[in-house]
Amino acid sequence: MSLKLRTRLLKMIPGTILWGSIVLIFILSFTIPIVVIYLVIFYILYFIYQALNIMYLVYKANKRIDQVKKINWEEKLNTEFKDIWKEYYEILLIPVANESKDIIDPTIQATNNIIYPNDKKIILFATEKKFPNGKEIGEEYKKEIKDKYYDFIITEHTVIEGEIPGKASNENFAARELYKIFKERGLDPKKAIITSSDADYRHNKNYFLYLTYTYLSEENRDKTIYQPIPIFYNNIWKVPIASRIIATFSAQWQMALTFKPERLMNFSCYAINFESLKKSGFWDPDVIPEDERLYWKATLQFGNDTKVIPLFVPVYGDAVLAETYWKSLKEQYKQLRRWAWGASEMAFSIPNVMKNKKISRYRKFTLIFQQIRNSFERAIAPIIITFGDLIPELNYHYQKTTLSYTIPTIVSRFLTITTILVIVILIFELKMAPEKTHKNPLNNAFSYLTWITYPIVSIIFSAIPAIDAQTRLLIGRDITYTPTIKKT
Repeated sequence: MSLKLRTRLLKMIPGTILWGSIVLIFILSFTIPIVVIYLVIFYILYFIYQALNIMYLVYKANKRIDQVKKINWEEKLNTEFKDIWKEYYEILLIPVANESKDIIDPTIQATNNIIYPNDKKIILFATEKKFPNGKEIGEEYKKEIKDKYYDFIITEHTVIEGEIPGKASNENFAARELYKIFKERGLDPKKAIITSSDADYRHNKNYFLYLTYTYLSEENRDKTIYQPIPIFYNNIWKVPIASRIIATFSAQWQMALTFKPERLMNFSCYAINFESLKKSGFWDPDVIPEDERLYWKATLQFGNDTKVIPLFVPVYGDAVLAETYWKSLKEQYKQLRRWAWGASEMAFSIPNVMKNKKISRYRKFTLIFQQIRNSFERAIAPIIITFGDLIPELNYHYQKTTLSYTIPTIVSRFLTITTILVIVILIFELKMAPEKTHKNPLNNAFSYLTWITYPIVSIIFSAIPAIDAQTRLLIGRDITYTPTIKKT
C-alpha cells in the first residue's frame, strides 16, 4: 500500500466511525428500537457521571490554583535548587500574524511583569512577512523594553512551498532561528525552557518561577511538556453568549484534565525544554493541529517517559470577537472546526505509534483509544444527550408502545441533574472572569439567564464543527488555516 493511500484511509477513520454509528442508530431505531433506548439511557447516565466528575475536578483545580498563588516560588527555588535554577533561560515564543497593537500591548505588559532574572528572560517575537505591521510593532517594543530581557529577538517568516500558513510554520521557523542563535552565542539549549504562547495571552507574574520549579522537580524533566490552564476570559463580557459559553466550558474542561493524565495533551499554550523541542523536530510547518502533532512527535522521540504535567496557573487569552455579532459567531465556528481538525492526526499517530519500540503495547492502545474517543465524543455526545430519546420515535410501531411515553420523562428527569452543572459554571465564571465594567442588575440577570441556551450552543458550536471536520476528512476535503479574529 502506498503512503498516500494509507494516509487517506487513516484520515477516514473518524468520519467512518461517526457516520457508521449514526447510520447504525437509525437502522436499529427501525428494527430494534429498545436497543437504541437502552444505549441512550446508558450514555446519558455516563454523561451525568462525567459532568459530576468534572465539577469535582474543577473544584479541586480551583483549590490548587489558590494554593499555587500563595507560594513564594522564588524562595522555594532558592531553598531547594540554590543557584542552579538561575542557569536556565526562560523563552516566551509569541507568534504574531495580523494582530493589532491593542491586542499585543497587554501581552507585553504582562510579560514585563513576570518575575525572573532579566538576563535569563528571552522574548521570541515571531512575525510573518505577509503582515509587516507585526515586525514594526516588534521593533517598537524592542527599543522600549530591551533592558528587561537578555534579548528581544524578532523573526520574520515567509511561507514557502510545502508549508501551511499559520501558527505551526511560523513557530517552526522562529524556534529554528533561535536555536541557531543559541549555538552561535555558545548558549546551552538544554538549559532553556521555551513556552509556546499566543499574541493575546497574559501570563501570571510567577509563571516562569513556577514553571522552572516544576521543571527542576520532575525526574524526566526533559521528556515532559508543561501545561498551564488556558482561559479565554480577557474580553469575556463583550463576546456573544455562544462564545462565552464555549470559553467557559473550554476552561472547565482544561481544569478537569489536570487530573486526567491519560487524556491531558498540550493545548494552545505550553512549555518544553528547548533541546527536547529540537530533538522532537520542532513544529511541523505543514499541519494545522500543531499542538497535537508536537505531542505525538515528542512521544515518538521519548517513548513511555513522555508525559504532560499540569501547571495550576491560568494563562488568560481573548475569546473570539469580530466586528459584528454574526461575524463573531462565524469566526467561533471556524475556530472550533480547526480544533476538531485534530482528528486528522490519526493518519500520523496510528502508524508511527504502532511501530515505535519505545512505547509499550498498553500505552499504544491507550493513546490511540483516547484519540478515537475524543474525536467521537466531540461530535456525537451533544446530539445523543439532546435528541437521543427522540430517534426511536421514527419507528411507527414504537410510537404506540408505553415506552415512547415514559422514556422521555425518565430522560428529562435524569438530565435535570445536569442543571447543577450550570450553577457550578456560573460560580466558576464569577470567580475567574474579570470584573464587569457595567453593573446593571437587569443586564446581569439576563446574561446569566442566557445560559439556558447551552444545549443548543453545544450542538451548533461543538457537535456540528466536529461533524463538519470529520466529514471533510472522510471525503478528502481539507480546511484552510485562517487566524482567529480577536478584538478587545
